[in-house]
Amino acid sequence: MLTFVMALQMSGQTKLTAEQQKQIIEKIDKGASATKTLQCDFTQTKTMKLLKKEMQSKGVMYFKQPNKLRWQYTAPYDYVFIMNNDKVRIKSTKSTQDISVQGNKMFRQITSIILNSITGGGLKSTSDFDVEIYKSDQGYFARLYPKKKEVKQIYNTIEIYFNPALTLVSSVKMIEKSGDVTVVKMSNMKANVSIDEKVFSID
Repeated sequence: MLTFVMALQMSGQTKLTAEQQKQIIEKIDKGASATKTLQCDFTQTKTMKLLKKEMQSKGVMYFKQPNKLRWQYTAPYDYVFIMNNDKVRIKSTKSTQDISVQGNKMFRQITSIILNSITGGGLKSTSDFDVEIYKSDQGYFARLYPKKKEVKQIYNTIEIYFNPALTLVSSVKMIEKSGDVTVVKMSNMKANVSIDEKVFSID
């Protein structure tokens, strides 16, 4: 019992009450709405349970409301994911693939998760996720439990961590059904700066 109590204290996580959660989500949603554009560097670490292996990659991200995104890996390989409204392009050094988001239910769900994870928006929606807000030693984070079948098949939970001002997402942790865990940490974040439309060009 003592060990259990100590573990809880060390975790430094406190689940907010329903009223506290409502207030925090309102503040996060306000910050997300005010973020018209965003660009940053990111570091991604994926831990694969079966292989007991950790893979790291780096890249840059550009976002523009309401649904324009460029997610570009620069190391250890070149790989680009571009979303421009309902069109998506996935490009590697070997191939280019264009996808219509509207015509693919699964992809529509995944792109929605990506956008909400970047901005922190969408926490008010009760149709996609059950949401719990926690306060930790580092600040606040949201733990999302998928409700839709397409997403539940892939993820157990998604955790979105915020900066102290609750205006920007600082990192995202995705725990898959397989046990694999992906952590994306953002850095050098610049909000509401001018971004050339060519960054999101697909045509």
